Amino acid sequence: MKCILLKHGEIYTEKEIIYDGDVLISEGKIVEIGKGLYNVDAEVIDLKGKKVVPGFIDIHIHGGVGHDTMEGTYEALNAISVHLARHGVTSFCATTMTMDIPYILDALRNIHETMKKGTEGAQVLGAYVEGPFISKEHKGAQDERYILEPNIDIMDKFIEASNGNIKVIALAPEKDKNGEFVEYVTKKNIRVSLGHTNATYEEMKNGVDHGATIAVHTYNGMKGLHHREPGALGEVFLDDRLYSELICDFIHSHPAAVKILLKIKGTDRVVLISDAMAACGLGDGEYSLGGQKVYVKNGEARLENGTLAGSTLTLDKAVANITSLGVPLFEACKMVSLNPAKAIGIADRKGSIAIGKDADITILNSDLTVDMTMVNGKIVYKVV
Repeated sequence: MKCILLKHGEIYTEKEIIYDGDVLISEGKIVEIGKGLYNVDAEVIDLKGKKVVPGFIDIHIHGGVGHDTMEGTYEALNAISVHLARHGVTSFCATTMTMDIPYILDALRNIHETMKKGTEGAQVLGAYVEGPFISKEHKGAQDERYILEPNIDIMDKFIEASNGNIKVIALAPEKDKNGEFVEYVTKKNIRVSLGHTNATYEEMKNGVDHGATIAVHTYNGMKGLHHREPGALGEVFLDDRLYSELICDFIHSHPAAVKILLKIKGTDRVVLISDAMAACGLGDGEYSLGGQKVYVKNGEARLENGTLAGSTLTLDKAVANITSLGVPLFEACKMVSLNPAKAIGIADRKGSIAIGKDADITILNSDLTVDMTMVNGKIVYKVV
């Protein structure tokens, strides 16, 4: 792989913005960052002042462009990866749904096989298992027929099927009162995300005390805040051990609710996710999610009973939305790159523009639209 030298860009590193800066890439890694860089062997790309930001990481996404993780095929995940690259995403966790166990196992096997084969767009980091160990009270678009109590034997089957490639598993903490399941899973280096839960404040905190570190799409699928019973949301607000996923489409959460979360948690503990489903990138119509019919109208995805069913959000749009609230792009980049990398334990190699890290880079125009996406130093998307 030849060297690539990105010249004259606005470089967003972890600590600063370097104006009229350069980034040298070799063997898929970032090897030098600065001004006036020169390499006789490198292909030079003049960015003419465009913004060079760390590649977006979507840790919670079900699908897009008519495909879903639960299809269990390489073609589905590859198509999703290409779609994501068009929106600045360089890596993602393919997210499963609450369905019959054999379907989940097939999807997990496919995620592993796809990781081995590689994709044409964004890189598959592993699996995010959303369900079946959730509550019926806040199931959202998950199918109640397949909801189960936390079960270590089933979890072991999930781990085996994925060949150890599960990054996150969602859990309703009230189902794991002694914390045994959370402790078992975290010892396997899998992050536990608390959500789709009817937990009280104390039950939610108990899950965190035993090792859970993420809150599933904050506000959605959890008991809200009450001044006499702070609920699951109260624990998310108060506990700095928790990263807060956020679907910033202004449909799942009002802009004021987004501002409240940022004011309480700060930009270092919020993780922007898409939670996108198959309709993303296709427009309004009838689709499927976890075997259930979903109707998309004006960008809102809902079940027949009106329940929100994932989103049609892309992360470049999430960044545009959150910056429209006055959040600087520098801070938004953390929420869409470094924070998700930290949340799933890969910040040593991804999540920021830093020497030695993977050359996962997104180039943005001044209006924050995506101009180019690089995965491990390879250009996987470029506006012609």
